Amino acid sequence: MKAAIIKKYGKPEVLHINEVDEVYPDRNEVKIQVRASSVNPVDFKTRSGSIFFMSGFKFPKVLGSDFSGVITECGAGVKDYVPGDEVFGFTNAVTEGGAYGQFLCVNTSIIAKKPANFNFLEAGVIPLAASTAYQGLYKEGGMASGMRICITGATGGVGHLGVQIAKAANCHVTGICHSRNKELAHQFGCDEVLPYDQIQLEKMNQQFDLIFDAVGKYNYFTFRHLLNKGGTYVSTVPSFSTVFKPLLSSLSKSKKACHFWAKSKTADLTVLSRLSEQGALKPFIESVYTIEEIAKAHALSETQKVRGKISIEVDF
Repeated sequence: MKAAIIKKYGKPEVLHINEVDEVYPDRNEVKIQVRASSVNPVDFKTRSGSIFFMSGFKFPKVLGSDFSGVITECGAGVKDYVPGDEVFGFTNAVTEGGAYGQFLCVNTSIIAKKPANFNFLEAGVIPLAASTAYQGLYKEGGMASGMRICITGATGGVGHLGVQIAKAANCHVTGICHSRNKELAHQFGCDEVLPYDQIQLEKMNQQFDLIFDAVGKYNYFTFRHLLNKGGTYVSTVPSFSTVFKPLLSSLSKSKKACHFWAKSKTADLTVLSRLSEQGALKPFIESVYTIEEIAKAHALSETQKVRGKISIEVDF
């Protein structure tokens, strides 16, 4: 089978198409013909070697986390899926990857049925980003109806989906983004938009129940004056403040801070699929590349100026 692989860490040009060993499903796994994937920051960070201490030095590597596709084979223990089912999900981009391959074998605990109203390109861009937003807002941040929520990177991959998830929960959403993306942030559902290039966040006087830092650009100490009593700051990137603030919380329960990494779970993906089918969740795809153009897609993602998501059509 074919796949986009790297034989060493480096710039986007280290990605190339090559023949790799065929994959076969274990007892509780399914084999999926991948139809679409995407590029997330963790994908280019893995490719570049900036997180080599987690990804290791075993090459070649088939990169890619997000996937949508069609099941072609089921392991002997699989009961909830059959060949022909259209599914989506994501792997651990750092230690597993595999989504930039023609076929992928995964445990059924990390997949769900693809939203019926989404094509493969749409379904292939939401698993990691939407799961990050959903788990960050609900499970880490305790989001509930009526809350006032602030989301940084409101037009980015995770942020624009987080805005929609929060609005579906009947929350008031303030988005932070560049001024050039202000109108787009409103289109995604933001009630209020704060352009970070035109204001000083440290001097803001709004109050929020939950601040979701979807880009990990800031830290708890930047926003703590904006949190209501009992409020929570959630980041997708670990920092001194999110690592050590929980320890300090034992002395003061008034405000919280945490970071987390999303995990692919059937239950969460099923919720996201339902939201998508209800029209409450719709990814914004800025660019579509073929798998042969994967290096160009990575180069664009590394600019960190992408609005929404980058889709990869996997069609070997």
